[in-house]
Amino acid sequence: MIKKMAFRKLLVTTIALLTIGVIYFFPNNKNIKFKEIINYYEEDNLKSVYLMDKYNYVSKLKVPIYETDILEMIKEKLNYLIIDSESKDKIPNGFRGLIPINTKILDLKLDNNILIINFSKEFLNTNKDDEEHMIEAIVFTMTEFESIKGIKIKVEGVPLLEFPISKKKIPEVLDRTFGINKVYNFSSLNNLNQTIIYYVNKINDKTYYTPVTKINNDSRDKVTLVIEELKSNIIYQTNLSSYLSEAAILDKYEIEGDKIILLFNDKIFDTNSKNILEEVEYTISMSLMDNLGVKEVVFRVNDEKNDVSVIKTLEN
Repeated sequence: MIKKMAFRKLLVTTIALLTIGVIYFFPNNKNIKFKEIINYYEEDNLKSVYLMDKYNYVSKLKVPIYETDILEMIKEKLNYLIIDSESKDKIPNGFRGLIPINTKILDLKLDNNILIINFSKEFLNTNKDDEEHMIEAIVFTMTEFESIKGIKIKVEGVPLLEFPISKKKIPEVLDRTFGINKVYNFSSLNNLNQTIIYYVNKINDKTYYTPVTKINNDSRDKVTLVIEELKSNIIYQTNLSSYLSEAAILDKYEIEGDKIILLFNDKIFDTNSKNILEEVEYTISMSLMDNLGVKEVVFRVNDEKNDVSVIKTLEN
């Protein structure tokens, strides 16, 4: 009996060691569900909204959304964007909405992937510093939905075709080409290039991501531009960070439908391990997803098959 028990313990130990060895020497592909953004809530029903952070950048974070009907979900999201709304207590410290206080959502309509939002007249009570960021927050929050490709804004039934204060003209149909946290650096109005780059930011030791639209005359392809911008030590906003090493080299990339495969040298790894930092995975992935429309970004190092795949979470 004692011999049988000893043998059984030895067998279990041996199997466990073999299993660990297999995992160590033959790692499986790693698929990361796109869990980007601050996660203050231990809930499954989190959706993306864009709010102003304390550094005055419109930034992306996750908040709980309880409705299931799409128009009700849209309304619940918009309530986070309205200053001092009933959702204010669920907004983390360091963030705020941008739509003026007491603004009402009079009507919502989704027609051929275009969302039409009709606000009350209080919507116009914004200020010059917030008016452009307010539109950015609405557009980027709403276009997180897979079924929404563009936004039309109305106030008391009248289409909004200019900013409320500056009176600068805006398109009737707004989409992500409108930009967000725009930075201009060009020498000519010809051949302007617009690229969204996501950076890492922190409030109270919580990590979140801030998109910056860079408008310049850079003619490089979007993939090269995103990687080189993230590698640069020169960041326009000093509190924004990129953890991608300057020594990381993108040897090549392939686009296969909704997926892009990136082949890097091993300098993309964290210096303390053979892993890619989540911040690196997410800043690259979100930037490429916004600029190329891909839904999956695969990281491959030295052409080995131990891929890391970041998959976009689609909001319906």
